[in-house]
Amino acid sequence: MSKRVSRLISDPQAQEKIAEFRQELDEQIDQAIDHHEFKMVYIGIATLVIFAGVIFAAWKF
Repeated sequence: MSKRVSRLISDPQAQEKIAEFRQELDEQIDQAIDHHEFKMVYIGIATLVIFAGVIFAAWKF
């Protein structure tokens, strides 16, 4: 494993840009996680419906 090196940044504008970047990155990650969770729920429900349909078809015929 590599060590994470912490460097002090003395430029206030650079610190502000880094903070903005981190905030944007956090927002994008949160959106990606929400989108992924929605897809997984959709796939789960679709799988359940298909499974129930197969069980029903096997019972009916």
